[in-house]
Amino acid sequence: MGEDVVRTGVDDLMTFLEGKEKVPLLDVASALGVKPETLQSWVDFLVEEGIVGIEYKFTKPFIYLNRGVKESAKVIKEEELSWSTYREAFLAKARGKRIPEEKAAALWRNHVLVELERKRQFFFDEARKRVLADPDALWNEYRAGVLKIT
Repeated sequence: MGEDVVRTGVDDLMTFLEGKEKVPLLDVASALGVKPETLQSWVDFLVEEGIVGIEYKFTKPFIYLNRGVKESAKVIKEEELSWSTYREAFLAKARGKRIPEEKAAALWRNHVLVELERKRQFFFDEARKRVLADPDALWNEYRAGVLKIT
């Protein structure tokens, strides 16, 4: 994976579940090094989106990738566009308009900041719905990662 791609815990979860049948939620949390409550919030969202399934045997939750997700995940990986790809297209367009490199770079950074701010409220709304611990820290980590690679 390139240096310009940000991986999340959910990405790690999806990778972990690939090729596996039903796996106990607590085993996955342990393997990924996350709190079971955090993993449960990710799973709740992924279940809502139809990406992951959850099944209970007595009171023990087992999670798995839904059928068809493996194939669509491969397509997404093949077509995945990174921040670097977007940046290069943006700068190429700026060169085509004869915008100086320094100004184009500043315009790109401003564009990224505007996009981050646009997504900020959605992030916090979703964090509240899922009762995530310390959404400010999560947001700051995500924002720093995006700004680092741009």
